[in-house]
Amino acid sequence: MRYGANLVILVVAAWVLGMGVGLLGAAALDDDRVQQSTPSARSTARSSPAIIRAVDSPVVGSKPTPVFTPTTVNALITRIRIPTIGVDAPVVVKGLDAGRRMMAPDLPDQVAWYDFTALPGQGSNIVLAGHVDFVGVGPAVFWDLWRLRVGDVVELELGDGRVSRYRVTGLETVEEVRAPVERIVGSTSEERLTLITCAGNYNPATGRYDQRLIVTAVPIGGVEPARP
Repeated sequence: MRYGANLVILVVAAWVLGMGVGLLGAAALDDDRVQQSTPSARSTARSSPAIIRAVDSPVVGSKPTPVFTPTTVNALITRIRIPTIGVDAPVVVKGLDAGRRMMAPDLPDQVAWYDFTALPGQGSNIVLAGHVDFVGVGPAVFWDLWRLRVGDVVELELGDGRVSRYRVTGLETVEEVRAPVERIVGSTSEERLTLITCAGNYNPATGRYDQRLIVTAVPIGGVEPARP
């Protein structure tokens, strides 16, 4: 894993989350892709898209505080489970690419944990992100993330079998161009789980969504022993 003050400071040009122009470079946008909205955190209904789109990466222009530096080595996160929206997905480790942009998961059913953020039990910000939809596939792992409500439970399973549980405390949508990156992905003085996906309107001309959905959660107790 890579930790150090310079990593988050260098996340200036782009951050989570996508499979489009903003993250992976010159992804082609076919003519049959059309603009369609994804819901905000206040949405009450959602329908599947008729046309499948690429998912982009948000861009920020502020510098977050130096990254949290762990003092202990914890097992990596291997799965995320969110029972209320049917998520049970593998977690992969991602970091920054050569352009200092946060790398997205490679597959629609994967969730990324970012190696410049904390792990469960380390007392800081644990940042994960997943696709809302995916080219050629349709709805992806965080398609229903907007349906979460305060009090819902998120579970993170570690490589040694232990489980860390979190209670959702809030959902918000932020504008891509004005996203407060320091508050979202920066270090925190107390343990927090941050989940990120795309939201808002998709622009086929740019291959980008104009908003991001941010879900925050706090620990329920400590990291629990492996289940029998």
